[in-house]
Amino acid sequence: MTSQATTIDRRRLLLGTGATAAGMGALSVLPVESIDERVRRIAATLSEAMDEWNPDWRARLDQPASDPLADTIAEYYAKMAEFMAIPNGAITRENEDALVAATYGPLDDKLWHATPPATSNRGVAEAIRYALKEHSLIDRVAEAILISALAFLDQERVS
Repeated sequence: MTSQATTIDRRRLLLGTGATAAGMGALSVLPVESIDERVRRIAATLSEAMDEWNPDWRARLDQPASDPLADTIAEYYAKMAEFMAIPNGAITRENEDALVAATYGPLDDKLWHATPPATSNRGVAEAIRYALKEHSLIDRVAEAILISALAFLDQERVS
């Protein structure tokens, strides 16, 4: 391509741009969609499409992902609460083992002898929370580190 041809092409380009810009002046009275409005419109369209494709998709978002360790810890605490709700006078030396076996005992054994794996950040967070709640740490530095790690994991789940 010669330099003269390049000059002509640039002139045509500039003239075309000027003509287009002048023509666009008449269209500038139309409302312009902001980025936020466009994102909201696209999100609404996608939500409608998801509703048609799978009506229960929103319910799945609200449910935490299943994690064997977190679920076992939650069940352990629920069964421990059942045991703690037994009136003081109702627990005797004769029936204590049976009451433990009927409530939190099997889950305590599972956590001790057959600990399920953590398969998500939620499971890791619940394991750290369990260790802290049980006051099983004698090293203050290790406890501080776990508190910091737990804060990060909790923030990750929120965001």
